[in-house]
Amino acid sequence: MVKISTRNKIKIAAQSLFAERGMSGVSVREIVAAAGQKNMASLHYYFRTKEELARELLLDAAAVIEERRIRLLDAAETAGGPTSLLQVLEIFIKSAVLPEDDPRALSNVRLYLHAFQHDAEFVQSTVSETGDVGYFRCLGHIKTFLAPLPADVMKRRMYLMQHYVFNLLGARERAISTGSVEAPFWQGEAMLNELITGAERFLSGGDCE
Repeated sequence: MVKISTRNKIKIAAQSLFAERGMSGVSVREIVAAAGQKNMASLHYYFRTKEELARELLLDAAAVIEERRIRLLDAAETAGGPTSLLQVLEIFIKSAVLPEDDPRALSNVRLYLHAFQHDAEFVQSTVSETGDVGYFRCLGHIKTFLAPLPADVMKRRMYLMQHYVFNLLGARERAISTGSVEAPFWQGEAMLNELITGAERFLSGGDCE
């Protein structure tokens, strides 16, 4: 059995709580208790402040998605692709869905969404440190496939698509983590594939066939 360090126990507990209630809605005491620690100073020992802990979690969340996104893009480009808008969106979306054995699998997107709603500037300045290489590469490919569209239409659709995608991925995490009546819809790949197809249809609108 793999032993989890106190530092990582705090991070796992904080991410789960932040994903449910947002960073401003969770106290240091609650994080420490959820991590199974008795010493209230343990969070400050490892992270100094709740804000620094949140910052590290956001960096981790962005980094794990970026690593997956870059790996999938590299493979597609090596094979001469991406060959379609649908393929780019599959990479863009599925890279944000972590393996089930990752303790962040059902909180990573919601962590970001809650943080962005609370303090968008803090999130953007933090995540920008990762470089967002895979993210911008995906957007570049998407723009190529949407080239027939007027620039203002393309910009609006790409903006709305990202809100559509990540809010639904957040809903997926919430449904599965709480075992709600919606959870069965998200089991397996079928619903994710519908999400990808829906994003493709929304972006192209039949104008980029």
